[in-house]
Amino acid sequence: MRWKFTPKKMTNLFAQKVGEAENPSKSRYVLKLKTMKKLKVILPMLGIIFAIGLTFASVSPKSDPNVQAQDYVLVDGNWQAIPEQACTGGNETCRVQFGEEGPIYDLYDEMDVNTRKDDSVDGEPILIQP
Repeated sequence: MRWKFTPKKMTNLFAQKVGEAENPSKSRYVLKLKTMKKLKVILPMLGIIFAIGLTFASVSPKSDPNVQAQDYVLVDGNWQAIPEQACTGGNETCRVQFGEEGPIYDLYDEMDVNTRKDDSVDGEPILIQP
């Protein structure tokens, strides 16, 4: 008696590649199993990489120690920042003078004309070297 070789019908092209033509759902299961085995290794590594990346991308809540308090002077309609001046508060407006013979300007806490600084000294302007 001779054995006849009868090829199996393969209707699913994907199943032909996997070799499980009889049961297409089984071939999908094999593919899912292989994929999940790879993901089982890859996902923790991706998590570690993203965690390390986020540590460098986060903003530090520390304040910048180089930020200096500033006062402002209105020069020809433009605000100019100058270092903080020691005006103690009183009845007179605190004023500054740029250089010995320079112009005298009123001193402001912020870039707003309503925030003039008051000075309790004799009203003499504070001399600032340009």
